[in-house]
Amino acid sequence: MATKKEPLAEAQEIKEAPAIDRGEEYVSFQIPFTGADSKPVMIGVNGEFIRVRPGETVQVRRKFVEAYNNAQTQERAAYAANIKAQNASRKALAEL
Repeated sequence: MATKKEPLAEAQEIKEAPAIDRGEEYVSFQIPFTGADSKPVMIGVNGEFIRVRPGETVQVRRKFVEAYNNAQTQERAAYAANIKAQNASRKALAEL
């Protein structure tokens, strides 16, 4: 005679699939080619490094793409701050 399983017992038997870390997914990535003097770009995350040639589409883990994008955002912000400081230094002392 078969016995009916409790709903809780059935839920416990279902094994969950292991969660995939978003940073470990592979994505297509390309660094823009800026000219003949473009050199490979080294990208590092937590001690892991890759080198990507500009102009080539490669499959890399998402964490490297995010690190590159964050670095570019920071570089643009630093450039803007530098320009702002240069413009501020051009003001005459009498205006201050």
